[in-house]
Amino acid sequence: MDATTPLHPPAALRGAADAGLLDERVTQVLAELHRTAEPQRQELLRARKDLAHRVTTGAELGQDPVTRDLREDGSWQVAAPPRDLQRRSVELAGAATADMAAVARTSGADVWVADLEDALVPTWERLTAAHRTLTDWVQDPAGDLPTLVVRPRGLHLDEAHLLVDGAPVAAPVADTTLFLAHQAAALLERGSGPYLYLPKIETHAEAQWWDSMLAHAEELLGLAHGTVRVSVLIETVHAAYQMEEILHALRGRVTALTAGRYDYVFSHLRTYARRADHILPDRDSFTMSTRFLRAYTDILVHTCHRRGAHAIGGPVAEVPGGTLDDSTLQVQARVSREKVREARQGFDGAWVLHPALVPVARAAFATVQRGAAGSARPRPDSPAVVDPQVLSDISMLPGTPTLSGLRTNIRVSLRYLTSWLSGQGTLEIDGHLEDFGTVELARLQVWQWSHHEVQLAEGPTVGPLLLGRVLEEEIAILTRRLPAAGRHITLAADLLRETIGPDEPPAFISHRAYAVLLGLEGEPGAETAA
Repeated sequence: MDATTPLHPPAALRGAADAGLLDERVTQVLAELHRTAEPQRQELLRARKDLAHRVTTGAELGQDPVTRDLREDGSWQVAAPPRDLQRRSVELAGAATADMAAVARTSGADVWVADLEDALVPTWERLTAAHRTLTDWVQDPAGDLPTLVVRPRGLHLDEAHLLVDGAPVAAPVADTTLFLAHQAAALLERGSGPYLYLPKIETHAEAQWWDSMLAHAEELLGLAHGTVRVSVLIETVHAAYQMEEILHALRGRVTALTAGRYDYVFSHLRTYARRADHILPDRDSFTMSTRFLRAYTDILVHTCHRRGAHAIGGPVAEVPGGTLDDSTLQVQARVSREKVREARQGFDGAWVLHPALVPVARAAFATVQRGAAGSARPRPDSPAVVDPQVLSDISMLPGTPTLSGLRTNIRVSLRYLTSWLSGQGTLEIDGHLEDFGTVELARLQVWQWSHHEVQLAEGPTVGPLLLGRVLEEEIAILTRRLPAAGRHITLAADLLRETIGPDEPPAFISHRAYAVLLGLEGEPGAETAA
């Protein structure tokens, strides 16, 4: 591969729309960013595995003594937020699709989080459609749209449709480059800017990788340094110990830290699943008021207020019904209570996943903020207390693992994966809006219960026989409901068997699911890369 042909993306040969997305300028930028950012990304992924092994064998997480001076230095602040990110009471998150964009336009939210990660199925067709949706949004002349913030995919994911030197481009590099190359200039002309939500960060070294990659992208695309502003999802237990350092690494760009509820619980499981003192009860047993979740969000709020960033609360997965019946009113009341609690805790705003909950969340924050009118929020003058024992303590969680919880985890995983393989990235199941993060949590919890041979509240012990029986029953139920989805059901069931049964579960089921998805697309990469 020489300088004149730096990138050969097989998918770019599939149609005019792809050729428009991947012109010579974009491919040059992708190739340059890949070659400079990929070696360190691989080092960071190896560091993740090394730390995971140490924790599995008994090491404890904690703050880094090397960065103690940085944490105790009260003089630094993050850069002030741009005008259109100063108000963030309600952020509506959803897949970057045309349908979701239409909903977001009239939602009344302050921010639309256009998701290219957990809520979007990453076929090349859907990824290119997502970027067309972003183009349409940016070119819309309407004056009062929510502020656009794009969530790219995480550091651990590849984009197999784009190859440089025979290797796939990192998914976050691909997503970021395509967004900046096609939308940054138009957003700046509108008085806004290119804003990103960074997912799955575990350490300040990873935050530094993002900052360096974005600075290089700005240079290559002719954007002023610091043009790209970011918010960071704190959704891993490792990041809970490094919030000050993450803000510092991104201090010229970062505007907010956001609590990622279910991804954080998944990260807890991923970190401690092999340890018998960290067995979690049914998913519905823990709320954001439980000790280990309240502890990490208290640290987040304190740290943001100290450093001048917004603190944004995580979403509630429940969705209201279609009519104003009792169940809808109950969901609205539960969401209102949750958002009032977050506002009182000190959050500046929160995510919602359904447009009907935008006014509910806004009213909750407005009520608390009106009650606090006239009293300036004090800026903490010392770092938050980060207590490893509290952050990892699940001893006070109510409830125990149940057969119902086991069945729910398997049913939700099977149904969602079946839907995902057919192209649907979000799915309402039993009144909850689920995305890929739900499957990651559910399947790993099933693995944990099986690995430790947990006795369920009803009496049975979780093991291969029980898992096999429940899975076969759920396959039969889903096959009767969706007879035309037989192939996808079979593939989804195989994925579950591969990830809940082995002695060593994959860190992310998304890697294996992506490989299956690529097979369904017709073997991307079959054409020869230069």
